[in-house]
Amino acid sequence: MALDYSTFKTVIENNGPVARVLILETKGSTPRGLGTEMYVWANGTHGTIGGGTLEFEAIKAARKILETKKTKLRSYPLGPELGQCCGGFVKLVTEYYDEKDVSNLKDQTLNVRSLSSTTETPKTVAQFVRNYKTETIDFDHKLSEDWLIEKVIAAKVPIWIWGAGHVGSAILSLMAPLPNLDIYWLDTESSRFPDLELSNVYKIVYETPEQFIKRAQPTAEHLILTYSHKIDLEICDKILKHDFQWAGLIGSKTKFTRFKKKLLSFGHSKDKIDRIQCPIGYKKYGKHPQQIALGVVVNWMERNHQMQKGLILDQKIA
Repeated sequence: MALDYSTFKTVIENNGPVARVLILETKGSTPRGLGTEMYVWANGTHGTIGGGTLEFEAIKAARKILETKKTKLRSYPLGPELGQCCGGFVKLVTEYYDEKDVSNLKDQTLNVRSLSSTTETPKTVAQFVRNYKTETIDFDHKLSEDWLIEKVIAAKVPIWIWGAGHVGSAILSLMAPLPNLDIYWLDTESSRFPDLELSNVYKIVYETPEQFIKRAQPTAEHLILTYSHKIDLEICDKILKHDFQWAGLIGSKTKFTRFKKKLLSFGHSKDKIDRIQCPIGYKKYGKHPQQIALGVVVNWMERNHQMQKGLILDQKIA
């Protein structure tokens, strides 16, 4: 995971100085993977590096760093030292950040810093940074000669969820905690939204879909899950007149066959209509809203993972 600038900025603006804990290295079985982060401040935390004794010790050490403001590297053999059943090995780096760092990292693509007392940038680090600016390099963070080079992600993937019913709410609860997403949640009535407030979720009440589809980012991904086939069809029609990355429609093959006929009669091409996926998710998980949501989110993650692999391959070939 790279440094998510939006979360970084929000956590510090809301809570003041923080200690950021980052999993720098792992071996064997561990609770969370390489690049997982957690923020710690005087009376709270954001994120998790896996819970249990490891996280307890990491939080305790992080609160000391809020006082010393000094970077600390520490390795934890999970079995022998902490008594965790994972039995693996984790190396953590914990660093102090405040509002000055929020300002310094604004508009930056890399967060490059020494994890030791060294102040002169090693040639290998300087060369890597130069290469990153001129070539396609796939990485989130890299440790070289006690210097850490970390990608900074400023732009988030926009997800538009149309519908605040049981399925929409269930999908939202699974997607909202995922990194690097901005979620626009839309419905026709404010009373349909559950009492749920998240910093990356924007609730929108609309009278007609067109009001907001024309404002959707060309990179937006749409999940269409309303209570009405008529509204679903209208959203599909308006999306097809606008740039979008992907769209998924809840329903059966029969429903989409009917929609295709209607959308063709509206003047949309077959190729563009086929960019809408229907049905969505995995039927094998079941029909309970949480089961539908799980299938939809797993399918979405698989599709995005494959797309990223394809994008990286294309860039390497080019």
